[in-house]
Amino acid sequence: MPVGSKKPKFVKGKGSARFVQLFGAMAVPITTFAPEPYELRRPLLILVQREGAGFTASFFDANLHASGDTEEEAFRNLKSLLLDVFDSLRAEPAGRLGPEPKRQLAVLQEFICQKS
Repeated sequence: MPVGSKKPKFVKGKGSARFVQLFGAMAVPITTFAPEPYELRRPLLILVQREGAGFTASFFDANLHASGDTEEEAFRNLKSLLLDVFDSLRAEPAGRLGPEPKRQLAVLQEFICQKS
């Protein structure tokens, strides 16, 4: 079967979260960082997939990835990593950031802002 010929499966998750399952990977939106003091400017879509004995959650736009023993753990670890990287990069003077960290910060700022 050619890649892309399989229909995606839309699955209703906890609450109103929905994700798309295709080829063993799940596209899952991050819709909140509560109770952390951050807001999303728009939903952030991540990919969770099996990786060996565990799972990897990826936000490809910013080239950030986290792993866990379960899908949920990988998802939570990536949410935490996104905020840690966001805070770390914002704390650095712009002139001290290399091209990739500068790009990552720009991408994260499109999606995340700190609550006032």
